[in-house]
Amino acid sequence: MKIKKLKFLKRINKGKLKVGLLIFALGLGLVFSFLYFKKTVILIAGGQKVYFVLLQNNFELRPSGGFMGSYAKVEFTNTKLKNIQVEDIYVPDGQLKGHVDPPWPIQEAFKQGWWRLRDSNWEPDFPLASGQISWFFQKSGEKKPDGLIAVNFLVVKELVRMFEPLNLPDYSLQINADNFYEITQQQVEKDFFPGSTQKKDFLSALNKQLIFKLKNANIYQYFQLAKVIKTGLREKQILLNFNNSKLQKFITKQNWDGGLRRKYRDKNRNISDYLYIVDTNLGTNKADAYVERKAEQEIVFEKTSVKEKLKISYINSSPQERPNLKDFWGGPYKNFLRVFIPLEAENIQIKINSQDFKDRVETKEYKDKKIKSIGFFVTVPPLSETSVEISYQKPHNVNLSGLLPRYILEIQKQPGIEFLPFKITILPKNKTLEKNLMTDEVIRIRI
Repeated sequence: MKIKKLKFLKRINKGKLKVGLLIFALGLGLVFSFLYFKKTVILIAGGQKVYFVLLQNNFELRPSGGFMGSYAKVEFTNTKLKNIQVEDIYVPDGQLKGHVDPPWPIQEAFKQGWWRLRDSNWEPDFPLASGQISWFFQKSGEKKPDGLIAVNFLVVKELVRMFEPLNLPDYSLQINADNFYEITQQQVEKDFFPGSTQKKDFLSALNKQLIFKLKNANIYQYFQLAKVIKTGLREKQILLNFNNSKLQKFITKQNWDGGLRRKYRDKNRNISDYLYIVDTNLGTNKADAYVERKAEQEIVFEKTSVKEKLKISYINSSPQERPNLKDFWGGPYKNFLRVFIPLEAENIQIKINSQDFKDRVETKEYKDKKIKSIGFFVTVPPLSETSVEISYQKPHNVNLSGLLPRYILEIQKQPGIEFLPFKITILPKNKTLEKNLMTDEVIRIRI
């Protein structure tokens, strides 16, 4: 096995595994090679393998991290990389056969009457969303992928930082981590229309430069690459879903699958709780570049229930209602907010800016996970702040006067958000804990 491992790394050093713009695919291979070599063999062994790598723009936030503007099709034949093709998501989207009714928030936002591949990463549970994304790809004429890898621009930015500057002579541009996003957006969005090749052409040029840098990388840069990938997986900026059940079981165990997950239940002296805040930008803009958010949870323990009040604050610093080309990614933040709480939560009340919310609210139960979601639209105009307040009760049967009862709060952090400032206050003792959430966390507090 050691001999095979050395040969695999030797092939990498020779540059035979070209990954270009999606070099995180190689990074995944390196991570698995350094830590879990057998899993890498499972990933690429067995004749023909094809994986779709979804490039997600987290400045247009979606449940799995961002809008899927582009993707790469990575093909292996008998463990050897055969081809990598970067493509605009609108190409297969335009080939979609048949009609699919959209989820009502998508219809409410876009008024188009259909659901397409580009919006198919709708479910916050990525294993569920992956099945829907794969289905749309197949209906658009693509082969069924052996797996999906979702990657946010936050990760690609760090990859660019490793190899900067990147010279693009055909565009008379020099790319670095600081200007990467702005230049990329300007190049791919200016005069864009479905079917145009400008996005693919620019990303291919960037791809070519990254391949050149990768071929000439030193061992230190490879370890940097592995670190970037490892951090991306831990912070959920990279999500993985594979058809191979053994491999996916391993991915799930590492918490790299982006799944909804509530591990704890009320038991003995423990009161369990769960929270997951999921924003979805349906404003057809990149307003998340200007949006700051924070969350505060207020907890009051009573004899048979926990009273909870969650406050989410949004600040939109975009300077214009309809920005010009230079700042076109700003504007109003039209967000379909979903808050996931325990299935047993009851007496739910919603306020926006201290006023009772009277518009449509979607409630969805995930009974097998003991979770439910509350979804509704929240719009934050430019240069303004909007607060959302959700109050509810969670029943419990824990004896609070017993021996050291404990409160356990599981928090999942949305992919695409770099960090979420979070504050929890326990009343009436006024215990306070503040954290910047960069990963999923479990908070344990003695009552």
